[in-house]
Parts: sequence; structure tokens; C-alpha cells
Amino acid sequence: MAKIVVTEQIDPVGIALLKAAGHEVAELDMKGGIAVDPASVKDADALLVRIVEVTKELIGRCPNLKLISKHGVGIDNIDMDAAKAKGVAVTIAPGANSTSVAEHAFAMLIALAKNLPTVCAKYREIGFGAKNCAPGIEITGKTLGVIGCGRIGSRIAKMARGGFDMKVLAYDPYIAEAPEGVELVADRDRVFAESDFVTLHSVLNKETEGGVGAREFALMKRGAIFINCGRGPLIDEQALIDALQSGHLGGAGLDVTAQEPCPPESPLFAMPNVLLTPHYAPTTTEAAAAVSRVAAQNVIDFFENKPIEGLL
Repeated sequence: MAKIVVTEQIDPVGIALLKAAGHEVAELDMKGGIAVDPASVKDADALLVRIVEVTKELIGRCPNLKLISKHGVGIDNIDMDAAKAKGVAVTIAPGANSTSVAEHAFAMLIALAKNLPTVCAKYREIGFGAKNCAPGIEITGKTLGVIGCGRIGSRIAKMARGGFDMKVLAYDPYIAEAPEGVELVADRDRVFAESDFVTLHSVLNKETEGGVGAREFALMKRGAIFINCGRGPLIDEQALIDALQSGHLGGAGLDVTAQEPCPPESPLFAMPNVLLTPHYAPTTTEAAAAVSRVAAQNVIDFFENKPIEGLL
């Protein structure tokens, strides 16, 4: 059977599936790094990866490589051109962590609307006087803008509509129909200009990279809140910092940044109205098991010549 190299820690369910199917499994101990030693993967028939960089050089150093199975859906860490040139298939785990990411984005939205980062910190610092901090805002009845209304964006839209009776505007040039009660708009500027909250879930590609910057932040209402649980390079991070420091934006929730990990000296860490998490949105017990299972099953199906759910 095939040798599968798992570059980072995954839920044991995936490892168990691979071994039960008769594959040899080698688990690397990456400890959060993003570069892998080519020597450790040189005899792999398949790589199961999370965020490590699968570069042209790495692919070229793996003469037996036939498959890269992504633990997740974002493929910006994989050199797709190099994989295609060498005839290496790439699979993703569609939908397996969508609920977890959507919930994380909405949790950030609620926490910022209610001013929780500041109030919690002040309570620890000055005691009950923290109740006199600037008030939060209600979410019910407000307008949510969703940029990218795929699996994650559509879940957030449903939460907003069903849970908080929000008006939802969605922009996504790749879909023809939005969830019930959501207004799909062709003018992206309108989403930024009319929304009290904007959440970003676009796919990262050449068309979307850096597509949200100073112009878009200036369009947003003063005091509006911006959420990005998609990919850091989707936005101009310095433009976001400027919009926050000027007081134009009321807050930001970021699970992703331009550089990961985010440098400790980043101004984002010093802002009380910013929630910053380390690409943590998909990190739930349920999502970890689901993504691990799908990523492993993709490998099994590939080597058994069966239809593959996430084949790109």
C-alpha cells in the first residue's frame, strides 16, 4: 500500500482510517512550523498537510508523490502549478469545518459589538468601575455584509437572519442564489457602505488578494466592525490598522493576518478593540474530527480509484 506522510498533528480518527486501510503512516512533529524538511517526505506517496508550505522544491524532491490531501479547504500553501506540472492530485475537505469557522466569526462579531475585550480587561484593572466603559451596541436589526457567501458565509448569513433578525447583504460573483432572506447584490461597494458589520469569507486567489483596502474601509460606516476569518492576504493589513487607529472603524476580529504567526510587535495586539486569534476558527473538537476524517478518506479513495469528494 501507499506511504502517507502526515506533516502536522491531526485528530486520531484520520490516522486510524489510513492504517485500517492498510497504508503506512508517518507522522511528523512540526510544532507549529510552516517549513518541512524535504528529507522527511522524500519517499511519500501522499502528503496530508495543514498549513505547511508545499513548494515546487518540496514537490520536486518527492519522486513518488501522487497526492496532496489538504486538511481544510484553503490551498494557498500549496504550489498548485507545480503539483499540476508533476501530475500530483490535490484534494480538500469541503464543508468539514464550515460550521466551526462561521461560529467563530459570529462569536467575534458579538464580542466586539458588546465591547467585551475592553470591559473584561478593565474589570480586572479597575473593578466594578468597568461598568462605566463605553456602551456596546445591539446586533438585532442591524445590517450584516457578507463578502463571499459560500459554505461559511451562507452559514453566517443564516445565523444573522434566524438568530438576530439582521438584514443581510451578500456579495459573491461566483454564486447565482443566496440563502433565503439574504439579498445578493452585484455592487460590492454597497455591502461595505450599508453594513454595520462586514465579514470576509472570499477564496484567496489572484483576483481577491489585497482586494479589501483603504478604499473599502473608508466606505464603511464610522464605528462599523470588520471580521476576517478567511485569509490574511485578502486585505491590506496596514490600511485596516490605519482605519482602526483613526477611529473610523469600531473594531476588528481577525483569525488570520498577513504574516502568520502575527509578529508580537504588530499594532493589532495593542488595540483594545481588536480580537486576534491564531488561525483558530476551525479548532473545535467536532471540526478536527470531521476534517481529519475527510482528508484521510480522500487519500483512501484516491488509492482505491474511487470517486473523491474534494478532488480539485
